[in-house]
Amino acid sequence: MASLIIKIKQFTSKEKNLIILYLVAWLLIGLKVAFIDSYDNYLCFKFSHTHLLKNLDLYLMYPQEYHTEYNYSPFFSFFMGLFAYLPNWLGILCWNLFNTIPLLYAFHKMPLSAVQKNFLYLFCLIEFITAAENVQTNSTVAALMLLVFINQQKGNTNLSSFFFVFGCFFKIYVLTAGVFFLIYPKRGTFIWKSLLWGLLFFLMPLTVISWNQLIFLHQSWFERLQAQAIRDALSLLGIVNKHISAAIKQEWIMLGGTISVLTVLFKKNLYTSLEVQLRYAACILLFTVAFNPGVESPSYIIAVVGAAIWYVLVPRKNWEKIIMVLVFVFTCLSPTEIFPRSIREDFMKPYHIKAIPIVLLWIIVLVELFRNSPSTEKKLA
Repeated sequence: MASLIIKIKQFTSKEKNLIILYLVAWLLIGLKVAFIDSYDNYLCFKFSHTHLLKNLDLYLMYPQEYHTEYNYSPFFSFFMGLFAYLPNWLGILCWNLFNTIPLLYAFHKMPLSAVQKNFLYLFCLIEFITAAENVQTNSTVAALMLLVFINQQKGNTNLSSFFFVFGCFFKIYVLTAGVFFLIYPKRGTFIWKSLLWGLLFFLMPLTVISWNQLIFLHQSWFERLQAQAIRDALSLLGIVNKHISAAIKQEWIMLGGTISVLTVLFKKNLYTSLEVQLRYAACILLFTVAFNPGVESPSYIIAVVGAAIWYVLVPRKNWEKIIMVLVFVFTCLSPTEIFPRSIREDFMKPYHIKAIPIVLLWIIVLVELFRNSPSTEKKLA
């Protein structure tokens, strides 16, 4: 047993091996989804491209083709043309690979030590698998948010603005990463480059549809996003609505969370310390899920990446380690078969257990940002 543990530690101490582990997981999950499980989400994404070409309303239900809601932009439907013409099994493999590579790249580029990066890979693996099994986009969303942060740190406004705007058109969740541009110089450059990228991505569907149809689809998309806000979200909003009071408006909860994370911008050490900046990035990733009115279980890869970043920044006390155990057990493992189906269906889901450790950790990170001085004053090379 001791020799096995040593071999596992040796294997997981190398980033290359962990990347291979993710790629093996991608392949096995893709084959499982394509040939054993259902893939309704993928069909929704795929047929959205067909509907775009046929000038149909993307945001209606099409039960003959799929049974989920389409909540993405017209550009996303246009982008799905890269996969829509492939056989389903190959399209699923390519789509899941597309949602794997950016996350691995973002982890690799993070301004962290090798040991810290390895923890990110390992801690996020289960949640990555959950997102991949649902053929979802959230691994890419997490990656794009990190890449906005990384490139803003480096002063590369070309890439940071590209990843930000592509991310917003890819999935609206990436909008919260826009706060990173306030921390660094070249704010004006980031804004005008983002406007140019935004104009490009907005207009690209015009290669296959008319201007009037494009405007109609954006109006319909906005209505769909509004409709999302009234469902029982797997976030703080859902917890409050179900277990505290349905009379508390979601808008007030979201406003309170937004003001809290923006107030951190008044902390001077946010602009000088890499550790504080990384902690703030973790806070934003956690916030994106904890205060999201449309979040579902596969979205939690975003928050779990934030939790892992927070954990590796400094040596943690025992109670902080317990918090991470709670995140791993009740957030990462709660949808898996480690828990009996009766517990998942009758306890985990109804009581929004998956969300609770993330909300708790967001509060802890926010308090740290206001109270603590950085233990180091590292600068990004």
